[in-house]
Amino acid sequence: MHNQEVKVYLKAYEVLENGNLKEVEEIGTSLLVIENVENFKENTFWLKVKNLWILIGKVPPLSIAYQDIILFKEKGKWGMFRFVEKKGDLVILSDVKGEKKTKVKEEDFTSINILGKVIRIQDRI
Repeated sequence: MHNQEVKVYLKAYEVLENGNLKEVEEIGTSLLVIENVENFKENTFWLKVKNLWILIGKVPPLSIAYQDIILFKEKGKWGMFRFVEKKGDLVILSDVKGEKKTKVKEEDFTSINILGKVIRIQDRI
């Protein structure tokens, strides 16, 4: 008997040159990758940015923790940053590689359009 991996089909979108999203065909995703996400069918999705596929979990229900990579959109531009820590009323963030750090006021951090937490990044599906 074969041990076949259980797949769930999740919504998927492609980021166009103008920054808008285009819905694309749903993508079969291993249940093992998303089984810990509450209501995973509604709270996870794939996003194609240039040549990368990024599996995103919505915040909430997921929470942001140390070293998580967060996807956001602000002023029509997409971006990612790594959450480092919260100190008082400041949130410390870094670029995804962890090389450049920046401090932002918590109120500014909560005002950006956080689309979710990166669960996985891969170059093909």
